Amino acid sequence: MCGINGFNFRDKSLAFKMKKFTKSRGPDADGEYNDESFTILHDRLSILDLSSDANQPMIFKELVISYNGEIYNFRELKNQLINDGYKFKTNCDTEVILYLFHKYNIDAFKKLSGIFALSIWDKLNKKLYLVRDKVGVKPLFYHFNNNEKKFFFSSSIKSLLECVNTREINENVIWHYSNFGRNDLKETIFKGIFKLSPGELLIFDDKKKQYKLEKLLNFNFETTKFSNLNIKKTIKETVNSQLISDVPIALSLSGGVDSNIIYSVMREKFGNKFNIYSFYFKDYEKFNGDFYTAKKNAAFYKTPFFPIEISHTDFIETAEKAVEILEEPLANQCSILNYKMANSIHEKILITGDGGDEIFTGYDSYRSIHIINLIQKFNIFKNFEVNFGPKNFRRIFMNDPKEMYISFSEQNIYKDLNKYFKNMKFYNKTDLSLNHCKNHKLQNRLNHVCFLDLDTVIPNDFLLRNDKIFMSQGKEVRVPLLDINLINKFLMLNENRKFGNFFKSKYLLRKIFKDEIHSLVKNKWGLQSPYAKWLKGPLNSFAKEILSKTYYANSERYLNFDNIQQMLAKHQNEYYNPALIWSLINLQLFLRKFKL
Repeated sequence: MCGINGFNFRDKSLAFKMKKFTKSRGPDADGEYNDESFTILHDRLSILDLSSDANQPMIFKELVISYNGEIYNFRELKNQLINDGYKFKTNCDTEVILYLFHKYNIDAFKKLSGIFALSIWDKLNKKLYLVRDKVGVKPLFYHFNNNEKKFFFSSSIKSLLECVNTREINENVIWHYSNFGRNDLKETIFKGIFKLSPGELLIFDDKKKQYKLEKLLNFNFETTKFSNLNIKKTIKETVNSQLISDVPIALSLSGGVDSNIIYSVMREKFGNKFNIYSFYFKDYEKFNGDFYTAKKNAAFYKTPFFPIEISHTDFIETAEKAVEILEEPLANQCSILNYKMANSIHEKILITGDGGDEIFTGYDSYRSIHIINLIQKFNIFKNFEVNFGPKNFRRIFMNDPKEMYISFSEQNIYKDLNKYFKNMKFYNKTDLSLNHCKNHKLQNRLNHVCFLDLDTVIPNDFLLRNDKIFMSQGKEVRVPLLDINLINKFLMLNENRKFGNFFKSKYLLRKIFKDEIHSLVKNKWGLQSPYAKWLKGPLNSFAKEILSKTYYANSERYLNFDNIQQMLAKHQNEYYNPALIWSLINLQLFLRKFKL
């Protein structure tokens, strides 16, 4: 994994400023390419072929590449290219991409299986190509100054802030964040800075001084009825393919089925010669079921196990650091856990079980939606529009998966948003910012709600956190259960098969891998932390200080501080809106940190 930057002119001072914010992503080596038209920069985290021959930017004939990511099928592609007459100087995947593009142009990107955000400069035709992997594991941002005809790209928003003439807030993102606690829009919170969407290709023509966008990489869902044996074989092969590395690999293990499946594959490949990391909450045994199950499994298989303690002081000491690293507000308390783990692990690569919930229906909300879909089959009035009655009653009449998605989203978790945000704008299904889903005819079924999650919360929360926080410490996170092959094959598997007859979350995975997993936590509810309890005690003064006018008065344009302080007081007497409180804390920290 690495950091990349570039712009269509020469400026050594700007290059230095931009690299300052991507150096942590690639502390092992750096490189720079310049010609009369373009500057290409690279900061390298050495994972495959640790020699200097694999440093970037890498040049072949008229092509210059600066690339961030890992290509898991690079060896197969390399063999094909050797048969076509290409000669290789390295054992890295970068050279494979470069030769592949030389042979196939943009069709080369369709052959890649992996996680990537990459740039290729064609100095002969004066064209820059930017592309991002289908799932959105690796980020990439860009800015075009139309008046001066200057184009910039980077792995970091902060690098691009060095390139904009004025720093202005994008209020569309504020309102999206108020609804969902993240930013799903193509725009970032800084006006004029955009993110390349997953699977999107950008071509900048330096002769014409203009760029165009194309949706190049798409999902291709299969409808084959896979056997359990075939599913198991495919998952194991996919996980194994992502264990390629010339440096040590570690595992983040919980008590859930996803990370334990990965654990079983890693044992087959490495024995017990790798480290396991798992976090626990100090003084709160109730929330440590995952930890103790992970510890039990590691002891059973005799794998080195390293506990990571999380306390309320981590929230206080880390919140502002996490906000700065993430570069946009993000209301997920896992940022604190990510930061602590990123600073605790010794290896360059960490494998996680992210993605299994979305593909194999692991959330409680998914089970609820599945049951609602079954009830709808017997509801003769399901085509009627109903806007009254309890929430679950109204859901029985929802026929659009986008409506169902919003009904179970953060907007549903947060209470009384219009009391705490001034001029609150509530999003409905027509306001959703979608990428892959735009090109699909969505049906009223659970798998299509899961698809919406894969299009929104996965790239713009889970993967964004993993990349930015771990890469800030020079660590790479791999997510094998979000491999495009697994998504294409299994996302649209029949929901009844995934749940079984008794609506058990991840029933299919549990059944298939029952012989490979020693123990699973009894009740897997996703992340459960004592944050809400801490908010009543040691975090209360921290929250009150940040959510006040005196902390950052500019936020009063968006926030009603009197009502927010009343909400904090109410939480002292009952559990009230802790998720929204954390969302507001992160927004306030962000606005002050970036002076918006």
